[in-house]
Amino acid sequence: MMGSLGRKMLNRAWFGQPVYPLLFGLSLWVSLAAYLTLDSLQQSVDDYIEHNQLAMVGGDLIMSARQPWPDDVQQKMAELPASDVVYDYQFNAMLYANEQSLLARIKAVTPSYPLYGEATVASGQALWQSVQPGQVAVEAQVLSGLNLSVGDRVQLGEASFIIADELTAEPDRPLTAFGFGARVLMHADDLPQTELMGQRSRVGYRIEMKLNPAQLIRWKNELTTLIGSREIKVQTAAESDTALANVSTNFLVFLKLLVVAVVVLSGVGLFSVMKAFIRSQQNSNAIRRALGEQMRPMKQTYYRLFIVMALLSALVAFALSYAFLIFSEDSFSQFLPADIDIYIAWQSVLKITVIAVAMTLLVSYQSLRLLARVKPVAVLQQQKIPRHRQTRAWGWFMIVVLAVLTLMVIELDSVWRALQLTGGLIAVLVIFWLLSLLLLKGLKWLVNHGWIRHWLSRLAIQNVFRKGNHSVLFFTTLSLAVMVMMIVALLNHSIDRQLISTYPEDAPNMFLLDVQTEQHEKLNDMINAPVTYYPVVRARIKTVNGVSADVLKDQLGTYDDIGRVFNLSYANELLDTEYLKAGHNNQLFTDWADDAVVPLSILASIAEYLQVDIGDDITFNIQGVYLTGRISSIRARYERGPNPFFYFIFPPEVLAKAPQIQFATTRVADERVVALQTQIAQTFPGITTLDGAAIARQVKSFVGQLSQLVTLFTGLAVIAGFMVLLTSLLSTSQDRLQDSAYFRLLGMRTRHLYAINVIEMSVLGLLAGFLGTLLAISVSYWMVTVWFNLQFSLPVTKVVIGGFILWFLLAAIALIYGRMVIGRRVMQRIRQMV
Repeated sequence: MMGSLGRKMLNRAWFGQPVYPLLFGLSLWVSLAAYLTLDSLQQSVDDYIEHNQLAMVGGDLIMSARQPWPDDVQQKMAELPASDVVYDYQFNAMLYANEQSLLARIKAVTPSYPLYGEATVASGQALWQSVQPGQVAVEAQVLSGLNLSVGDRVQLGEASFIIADELTAEPDRPLTAFGFGARVLMHADDLPQTELMGQRSRVGYRIEMKLNPAQLIRWKNELTTLIGSREIKVQTAAESDTALANVSTNFLVFLKLLVVAVVVLSGVGLFSVMKAFIRSQQNSNAIRRALGEQMRPMKQTYYRLFIVMALLSALVAFALSYAFLIFSEDSFSQFLPADIDIYIAWQSVLKITVIAVAMTLLVSYQSLRLLARVKPVAVLQQQKIPRHRQTRAWGWFMIVVLAVLTLMVIELDSVWRALQLTGGLIAVLVIFWLLSLLLLKGLKWLVNHGWIRHWLSRLAIQNVFRKGNHSVLFFTTLSLAVMVMMIVALLNHSIDRQLISTYPEDAPNMFLLDVQTEQHEKLNDMINAPVTYYPVVRARIKTVNGVSADVLKDQLGTYDDIGRVFNLSYANELLDTEYLKAGHNNQLFTDWADDAVVPLSILASIAEYLQVDIGDDITFNIQGVYLTGRISSIRARYERGPNPFFYFIFPPEVLAKAPQIQFATTRVADERVVALQTQIAQTFPGITTLDGAAIARQVKSFVGQLSQLVTLFTGLAVIAGFMVLLTSLLSTSQDRLQDSAYFRLLGMRTRHLYAINVIEMSVLGLLAGFLGTLLAISVSYWMVTVWFNLQFSLPVTKVVIGGFILWFLLAAIALIYGRMVIGRRVMQRIRQMV
């Protein structure tokens, strides 16, 4: 009977004051909805990959290379039925028609394509029924870029093709945001007509095979043996990586980790709400205790109430997430397939429900320790629950850390990475906590030593240090969130200003690939501007100081991939954009007597990645010929940007006779670029021209959308910070109300009470924003100047506007709080006191 009555009293008190359930819900809704959204996206992507893995990689077994297929490999492929093998050739080339040109990505395949999935065209016909030999299917970008329609002709190399249809989807290219050039799909048998293959430096050769499970391992082993040491990669579908999988495992997980931090912060908001509510119920709790209700059933009524609220919050989070996924589908279009089915998985809903209930139980346990200090006699004598410092609940803290670690392990699927990230998160929070303490201690010192004399300001700042105010936590949360958001904004501004919106005036804006030596004179006449030519020798790293590249691949960082093909070059002097960082006698190369080991100049960034210095050896594989270079100098770039550079440079006499290609750079007036591209494509079909400014704009579109998402989900941390502020105001509202009543009795006016709140919030929030901004500027300056090698640019106007927005929000919260809590109830408290 007593338990039922107590439960009814508690529910009436909770729902009778909407501020408590509202702040409880807000503390959970945003973080849980964000987590559910990202978890559902990741689940949708993982399901898409699982069901479409074979279609995305092209076959059960895939061979890839950078050179034409050897005869023995082609003979081996002839053992399989033609319907189970696809030859795939891909490269960039220039299309032109109607005196216009366009960079395209050519994909030439045999008629068995695709082995899995379906390539679709706008007419709705089967691909090869629509596209006959001598015809091509093109993306809509080709039609719009060249002002063409289906049925028109387009020139590719030395051949002209009829556009048979518009290509709408390819199963092995679910993402269209990565890579440059509009897609052109054609028959592999038509490639010889173009006369382009012999002139291409970057042709991707692939063979895709359809095999049953019994054949798969046997064929892989046989092909691996056949290939031997040749630069041909053999992978099964399960071993093959995809851009979509990288998005799932990297970007979405990164966003989820941001949200995990917000979830942790939301627990602080819950703690403040629960503590404030339990304090407001001290009289009711005392009466229940006086009537003989035991502590355990009393706690159970609170647990029951809070768990019901947690479940309701999970339900609201589900609705918010569902609405967000419906109305913001375009926000994820750049890195999700067009045909992906995005849904909210039951596993994701179960996750947020468990998180909500577990966090509520953990916070409730700590909050309900207040009930142990309820003394019926003391409360009936109008004595308040004392605010003496709680003993350090190290066991409880360890459980919280363990819960966060468990969540990290689930997200990362790696105990070691979870330990690293959890430790990193704790370290960052501790650093910001200490910085916050230091600044607030300094502020308190200024007040205590009379540096702040204005009486309202002194009263307001003293409120910052009120017990139970969570000032340090709010300061830490807000400064950390501001720092992350400002870093994103500052990096975007500096990179956009120098490389995208304002293309560098002295940087080349046209890049010409696959230039032949005999074409120089005519190209110079056509361009009628200074042209710089660069020889390129393509090679792989075999060893570094005698250690195989395969061994080093697992030991080095993620700055680059030691297993890829590198561009070597030769020269006698530094590029204009470089300077000598280290070298013998300040020379690029030293003299050498042994052709087996030749001097090599290396760029500082790749030297740091490979962990090498002057005197170390690197051996390269140049189409089967091994060349060992001994580092004689280290170069560095003044600034990164669209100017070309080479990681490795040799003396001319070392590489001049090696198989090579050339690319060229020039700068022409922007209005000449399109016409010049067309003229070069018509005269030299084998040359591919790139518009640097156009590529920069495309990169801006993609990076801009990703940075918006990072800013959006980082902004949740700001919301969490404000929730900590609101709930701490609620937690200390009784004390603030009492102080306001005393101030009114001493003759202070209502506007002074409001001013105290505004000054308190402004000082605390703006100091946190200042710290976050200062740290963001420092980190961004280092990243821009050291990592990106660009000039740092500070958007002063945007920073000032951001400061005003932050102050406006803080002042609005202070005024609303003063109106709702103090303005309406202070006179009632005065009457009670009098």
